[in-house]
Amino acid sequence: MADVAIRGVPDELHLELKAAAERNHRSLNGEIVARLAASVRTAPVDAITLLERIQRRHRTLGPIELGETALRGLQDEGRITPGRKDARSTPWTGGE
Repeated sequence: MADVAIRGVPDELHLELKAAAERNHRSLNGEIVARLAASVRTAPVDAITLLERIQRRHRTLGPIELGETALRGLQDEGRITPGRKDARSTPWTGGE
């Protein structure tokens, strides 16, 4: 197995990679290797197969109807930090 050194990594990128490694339960090196492997091993997208998968999922789940109220609730949910004083119960989060 080859060893590679990467120099000149910006501090912000380094911190983002460390955070991603922690989220993925990997070492920093493991995260970098996984991301490099994923970037060079990408398979071409087969549009027909992808469309068939989408259609199967649609048949299984049925249509998803999101009206203005539901969309606004989902947008608001993304703006709420759990544990903050202003966190409120919504039909989308289940609330506290």
